Amino acid sequence: TFSGLAVGAALMPFSKKGLKSKLTILLLSGFAGFLPDVDAISYWSGFDSTFGNWFNLDFSGVKIYHDKRWFSHHGLFHSLLMAFILCGVIFLVSYLFHLKKMKQIVWREEMLVSISVFVAFNAHLLEDMITPEFVWDGVAYLFPSDDYWGGTGEIWWWNNYDLFLIM
Repeated sequence: TFSGLAVGAALMPFSKKGLKSKLTILLLSGFAGFLPDVDAISYWSGFDSTFGNWFNLDFSGVKIYHDKRWFSHHGLFHSLLMAFILCGVIFLVSYLFHLKKMKQIVWREEMLVSISVFVAFNAHLLEDMITPEFVWDGVAYLFPSDDYWGGTGEIWWWNNYDLFLIM
């Protein structure tokens, strides 16, 4: 989230519209920096008693979290594909929101929001690429490919925060 907010703060000054547009860039970038970790919900202690029961899952949430499935942590939500989907959804929602006043849409602003969201999302992925091989072996950056990017095994999980500080 902080990486996304940092990206949004860096791109806010390029907005030619008012404070509302700048805050939109900042907040959507923060959301994009957080979104890849939404798949970590399976690690929640109540996952098995709620989602596990509702969907009659064969695996525990902890097993799902650590596996290499498309819905596991560092799977689909940690991919370039999801970055494009997120930008497309945000662009579509913005388009539908402004449909009645189509002449007032400033495409430069829409592209600035999309670029900010895309960079913020990918900043999170870059930070997670150093996840050790004994955990996830990086991220599924080119999902649906089975290849995981990163994960040298020489860097421990807490170094993600070192990379964040560098960024």
